[in-house]
Amino acid sequence: MIFNANLRQKVSADLLAHKSRTLLAISSIATGLFVIGTLLGMMDLQLGGMDNAHRQSQPSHISLMLKQDADIAVAETVRNIDGVANIDTLTQITAQFKTPGATQSQTGTVLFRTDYQDQKYDRMTLLSGSFPRGKSIAVERLSARFAGLNSGDNIEFITANGAEKLAINGIIRHPFVKPPAFGGPLHFFIAPELAPVFGIPAHTFRQLLVQIKPPYSEEKTRHIAGEIRAKLAASGIAVNATLLQNPDRHWGRAIFSGIHLVLTVMAWASLALSSVLILNTVAALITQQTDQIGIMKSLGARRRTIANLYLSEVFILSLIALLIAVPLSWAGAFYSSRWILDVFNIGLNGFVYSSQALYLMIAGGLLAPLLAALWPVWKGASMSVRQAIASYGLGADFVSRGFDRWLERAAAALLPTLYAVALGNLLRRKARLLWTQSVLIIAGVLFIVIMSLIASINLTLDNELARSRYAVRVGFTQDQPAEIVKDIVRNIPPTAAVEFWNRLPAELFLRDKVIRQSGSLGVQMIALPTDTSMYRPLIVAGRWLDRADDRQNRLVINAETAELNGIHVGDTLSAKLMQQPAHEWQVIGLYRWFAGSGYAVEPVYAPLSTIQPGNLNERRHSFALLSADIHSLAEEKIYVDALKTAFQQQHIKLDFYTTLAKLEQRQFAENQFRPITGMLLGLAVMIAVVGAIGLSGTLAIGVLQRTREIGVLRAIGASSSAIFKLFILEGLFHGLLAWLISIPAAFLVAEPLAKKLGTTMLGIHLDFVFSLLSAGSWLGFVLMLAVLAAYLPARNASRIAVRAGLSY
Repeated sequence: MIFNANLRQKVSADLLAHKSRTLLAISSIATGLFVIGTLLGMMDLQLGGMDNAHRQSQPSHISLMLKQDADIAVAETVRNIDGVANIDTLTQITAQFKTPGATQSQTGTVLFRTDYQDQKYDRMTLLSGSFPRGKSIAVERLSARFAGLNSGDNIEFITANGAEKLAINGIIRHPFVKPPAFGGPLHFFIAPELAPVFGIPAHTFRQLLVQIKPPYSEEKTRHIAGEIRAKLAASGIAVNATLLQNPDRHWGRAIFSGIHLVLTVMAWASLALSSVLILNTVAALITQQTDQIGIMKSLGARRRTIANLYLSEVFILSLIALLIAVPLSWAGAFYSSRWILDVFNIGLNGFVYSSQALYLMIAGGLLAPLLAALWPVWKGASMSVRQAIASYGLGADFVSRGFDRWLERAAAALLPTLYAVALGNLLRRKARLLWTQSVLIIAGVLFIVIMSLIASINLTLDNELARSRYAVRVGFTQDQPAEIVKDIVRNIPPTAAVEFWNRLPAELFLRDKVIRQSGSLGVQMIALPTDTSMYRPLIVAGRWLDRADDRQNRLVINAETAELNGIHVGDTLSAKLMQQPAHEWQVIGLYRWFAGSGYAVEPVYAPLSTIQPGNLNERRHSFALLSADIHSLAEEKIYVDALKTAFQQQHIKLDFYTTLAKLEQRQFAENQFRPITGMLLGLAVMIAVVGAIGLSGTLAIGVLQRTREIGVLRAIGASSSAIFKLFILEGLFHGLLAWLISIPAAFLVAEPLAKKLGTTMLGIHLDFVFSLLSAGSWLGFVLMLAVLAAYLPARNASRIAVRAGLSY
């Protein structure tokens, strides 16, 4: 009992005698636990929040966006299709509007439901105010935030009857909208009383929402969607896009699946790295206290007793670190999840935490440090009394080998004495050097890989824009005659040329079976001139269209869709366009589709002359592609505003979703990718901080173990500044060595890893580029971390007096 009391005093003395070492150990464990708790908590809260919000909205299984207004009687015929449980309808139209104080009109979306109190599917939630009624309107929450709109503001809409000012009286959450920061339109909601003002015919709809009878299955849903499109086509109604939704899984899950795989690996890696720091700390403590172990053994302490003593110290450190890390990780997971979910228009109200992440933190935070400490503790406890008492504390793994002697001679010949000594000190404890370097190297590789991922995304965006030689693509809600469009755009500088394309809803069949598309909103045929000068996709197999394909049934399809269905260049597909009978088409090429993880209609390219034979000027077209000499976003905005005004004056409505300006789309794409890459870069920096803590611990332990040497150096005349500089140089050499190893390691893994991350997280095939800038940036960053990590140990070393050092 007395001995146990002494052991408790020993534990307390070890933890309090060297407070800096204790704080270092706690901070290293707490950092690893904070990372793992934050990341795992984020994943749990994000996926749970997304799925809960999705289920609460009563999602439709099938959502069909129509090209024109359809009579409500048509919807009733769809309800009678075998397998359909029920339907709901709504209407979305494009409208011109002005926000308060604006001089230029914008293009946005106006949404109309006959009864907002009786929404069956894709329910919209009222957040404040009231649903639209009379001449009051509501605005979508992301739109209100982006445009700075509030209840009471008046929005001026351009209608067939002229300008109409309507007051905002409510804020609504729409479960499926593209954020305006990513290129989505502003969304407004109107009441039935305003439908005639916006030209919406009575008893019509533009979007059909369908739920199928249980049990739900993707294949069953896809089959029924095909039957619905066929029935609508028989009534002369074209479907622009078809969205299929799993009722239990949010549509954004696909975006997070790849990200969460990476985050899980990084979370456990951070805990492993912090455990390495514990291993270093405990090994140093055992080395420093070998004489004490000898004394305890000589007094009768058993191996297990000594092991329990040091493991108890590690357990106490882990428990304190856990108490610090848990509330911090809860806050980190909650606020980061709230930020990410807000991008997907999901609110995370009230503070919540992940119990699963908490359990994993407790298990990992208590077990991992104990397992890391087990080997050095058991090794120290296994020493005999003679070995322990005779040890000078220097043994460890320092052996003067051929390489060590060569390095000493080379350093002495090439470097000043202080630099040579600092460089030689790196190899005194090779195991500790290995563990310290591993943390810094992993951080460096992650930093360079993520920076290369960002550079590759930018290169891919630039390459895609280079393949698009137009400045602006104008999409029309209704196909327009070529001559009228030409007369409008030729008078708007700096228009240089115009080219016309068409789009047609299509069904593609392979051996009488509807093919599966990789596009999330179905497929549409894009008919364009075979000698187009405006666009050329990246062809990965076969060839692009040329003049020999005029009036021929030739297709260029997405390579991912071809892979899904086993389609190859030269194969024949059946294509059904609206009410026309199906015809045979030959696949002549496969292109790489740049769509990212967002929802998009997948294009299939065909010759315009095949779809619309005859004189170009006599045809009506879905798109006008304009080339113009534009070099900045400001110039582009002026040009686009002029185009919108000119078409508005001619009462030609532009389709927001298919009208795009190239430079603006580039910016929207960057905005879309920035949260993901920024989060990964932040994680790499956190790993680097773990490395800096480890380096600081290594140097601090070195100061403790070399206290007598420092005393000798002071006795022979070494100044405080020289001692300080010696340890700063050791830190810098650690950082420089880690940088030298990180570069080739990152170069080897960056391309395959960045391409994999691009596919799993962003849904795109990246054009890879190794970021040389990141290599230089990491050098500056790791050296800065090394100096910061070395500062306190160096300062403590410089303050050791001669007498204190020699008597240590």
